[in-house]
Amino acid sequence: MPIWIRNSLFAVMLLCCVIIGMRVYIALDAPDNSDAIAVGAVSNDAMLTTLPEFTLNDMWGEPHSISEWAGKPLLINFWATWCAPCRREMPLLQALHTSQNELQVLGIAIDRQPDVQSYMAESGISYPSLVGEEDAIRVSDMFGLDGLGLPFTILIGAGGEVLTIFVGEIEAEELDEMASISRRFAAGELGLEEARERLGEL
Repeated sequence: MPIWIRNSLFAVMLLCCVIIGMRVYIALDAPDNSDAIAVGAVSNDAMLTTLPEFTLNDMWGEPHSISEWAGKPLLINFWATWCAPCRREMPLLQALHTSQNELQVLGIAIDRQPDVQSYMAESGISYPSLVGEEDAIRVSDMFGLDGLGLPFTILIGAGGEVLTIFVGEIEAEELDEMASISRRFAAGELGLEEARERLGEL
C-alpha cells in the first residue's frame, strides 16, 4: 500500500476519534434535563391553563389564527419531518381524525414549509397542519415548553381550557384515553379539575 494512502487513512481515523471524543465529552458535560423531558403529562401546577392567541401559516403559506377553531375541542400536536417519534405517532392521529369529528386534530410543524408539503403528500396525512420555524418555536414557548424535544401534544377544551400537555410520543392507548376524556369533558360528565387530574395520570 502506498505510503500516502496509509497516511490518509491514518488521518481520517484520527479525525473520527477526535469527533467521537468531543461528542462523548459534550454529552457527559451536558446538564441533566431528564426530569424536564420525561415522557408523559406535564404537571398541572406547571401547565398553562388557557389556549393563547397565535397565528401561523399553513403549508401553502396562508395565515391561520388559532381562533378559527374556537368553540371546538382541539388536539394540537407539535412535530417535525425530521423527528422519528413524530412520524411514528402521526398515523394514530390521522386515524383519530378520520374516525370522528368531535375532536379537531391540528398539527404544528416546527420545520421548513417545502419539507412539510412533501411529507404530508407522501404520508397521506390529511388533518390540517400549520408550519413555522422560529415563529412556531415562539408558539411552543407560549406553553412553557421551550427547550423540550418533539413531539408534544396539547389537549384543549371547547372553551379554550388547556386540559393536558403530553410530552413525548403518544401510544394508541394514551391517545384513546385523551379522546375519551375530551368527549366526557365536552358532555359535562367530567369537571375541569377531574379531567385534568385523569389526564395527568397518563
